[in-house]
Amino acid sequence: MYWKYSVGFLIASLVQAAVIASSEFLGISTLGARITFGQLIMHILAGQAAGFLLMVIMQGITGIAKTNFWLLGSIYGAIVWGLLISINSAQGTINAPWTQGISTVIASLFAFIVYGIISAYTIKNFGEQQIKFNV
Repeated sequence: MYWKYSVGFLIASLVQAAVIASSEFLGISTLGARITFGQLIMHILAGQAAGFLLMVIMQGITGIAKTNFWLLGSIYGAIVWGLLISINSAQGTINAPWTQGISTVIASLFAFIVYGIISAYTIKNFGEQQIKFNV
């Protein structure tokens, strides 16, 4: 069952990476994210961890689980953006978006919100299927 969640989180991570890479390529963002094979693997692992953390939160707090996945994913994506971008910019892995201009902030925040929405949808979708099968 958990492999379905992992696939959803993998898709979310790859879409997020594609949004970041596209915005970098088009000159919208100057985040300075390098997509090497090692960085992509770390990105996917972080995406898995963040996705499963959201799943634990949603299973532990029923009020949050009942929230619309668009809203929940957007809020969670913004929170993860604030945490992970701060950590990565402090390590020098990327440029801090808030020092690069509004277009970099918007592009990177959008990528994380998309990640959050896909992750929340995955959790809600497969969580509801599991409930249907158990009843």
